[in-house]
Amino acid sequence: MNLDDIYTPLEEAKDEIKKRWEDKGLQKRVEEFLGGDIPDFLQDSPKAYLARHISSLNFELLRFEDRANDVGLEFILSEYLEDKYISINSLKHHLGKMFFHTGTDKNGGKICVPKKVIDFNKNDRKTIKDVETVAGRKLVDLHHDILCEEFPQIKFNIKDISSWVKRNGKTPNLYYPRFLSLFLRNGILFENFLANEEEEKITLDIIVPAMSFLKEKFGIKPLIVRLLPKESEEDSFWCYYHKKIKDYVHDKKDINC
Repeated sequence: MNLDDIYTPLEEAKDEIKKRWEDKGLQKRVEEFLGGDIPDFLQDSPKAYLARHISSLNFELLRFEDRANDVGLEFILSEYLEDKYISINSLKHHLGKMFFHTGTDKNGGKICVPKKVIDFNKNDRKTIKDVETVAGRKLVDLHHDILCEEFPQIKFNIKDISSWVKRNGKTPNLYYPRFLSLFLRNGILFENFLANEEEEKITLDIIVPAMSFLKEKFGIKPLIVRLLPKESEEDSFWCYYHKKIKDYVHDKKDINC
């Protein structure tokens, strides 16, 4: 299995998840593989699923909302709040230094205003749930408040799976096969697995082998749909924020000017 083979086209995944959800034999096999440890929010119906360390209202999440609507599934925003905050990780870095998209220049380039909302020296390697903004409140609360300001009901879709990860291996090589098995039947994962310098090791050494293992064991592969277009999947713009969010963050005194 190569990197492109792990994905399923959206329309195919939309049809396939309906068939798999009704497959009681598959249900039993997945439950046996996981020892019955399927998160309760995936047990009543299949979901569109986005996994991030903190759920945040960036352009990537807005793209996910559109894709989830395209497949007609309720969506889940899962978090891993008991992981470590490592600022050299690009996704985590953009949670602490937010880039606000304010327009385009005369050449069509993006104009973005960066603002730090945390002190990296004080917070690096802290547990994510304990990271604080410059105003002294939790970074998680800041991002959740922004989300709920725009979508008040979204708080019911945010789920911290830290305890599930701990029960299922803690380290990526142990828990990823079990995590990905959730998308054999219980949901569609929207994601882009990259083979760039930062993510190559986990993608090629953990994700691809886990997908191959599950396909061999179950005869089908987990349903993973590309979240971002392939041609722009490495563009940092997806981690940026709409300009109107800057005023909200500034009013809450969470911007380090």
